[in-house]
Amino acid sequence: MAFATTKHLKLRALRNSDHDHFLTQLNDQRVRRTAFPGYIVPQGDKGVKEEIEQFFGTALLMVVVEVRWDYAGLRKWDEGEEKKEGEAKKQADWDRELFAGFAALHLPFPKTREANFSISILAQWWGNGFATEVTDWVVQHAFEQLNLHRISLGYFASNAAARRVYEKCGFVHEGLKRKTFWLDGGWVDEGVMGILDEDYWETKKQLANKP
Repeated sequence: MAFATTKHLKLRALRNSDHDHFLTQLNDQRVRRTAFPGYIVPQGDKGVKEEIEQFFGTALLMVVVEVRWDYAGLRKWDEGEEKKEGEAKKQADWDRELFAGFAALHLPFPKTREANFSISILAQWWGNGFATEVTDWVVQHAFEQLNLHRISLGYFASNAAARRVYEKCGFVHEGLKRKTFWLDGGWVDEGVMGILDEDYWETKKQLANKP
């Protein structure tokens, strides 16, 4: 059952059956290299369990991103992936095929009402605008339902696509932390961005008054 829906997506709670999907995500270097600051090494069941307990288990908000079945055709298939068709396709195959990633908010200090945002979309779904769609929903939910004051995020400054997504969703570039991440044999800066509740409400007011 979906917690919320957007144009192309269902946003739902974590299920036990998601274990294998997250294992696939943790072992996809294309995904990990876009944002993960730690060592990128092969992960097994233990790594998935630790991620779920330590990261997802401490989140103020965590949603699994699942593509609505009528948009399944937007998925790109990697060489060697098993793609079932017709009667051979069971519910588990649909679940695997439509799983697209996750988004989360963490609230380190509730008094400040500032949450840290993170998002990860499977490479098979890149290029469809899903990261923007999810981020827009999270921002709206955070300010309208969770009464947050601020959402902050950090991103690899070399990831220009990520910055464009966040700018579309109202985040403001606030600076750089120099040489924060080690990637491909060199240091990469961390871009710092944020959006305030007043930014969000002012933008919404302007859009409402737009002829």
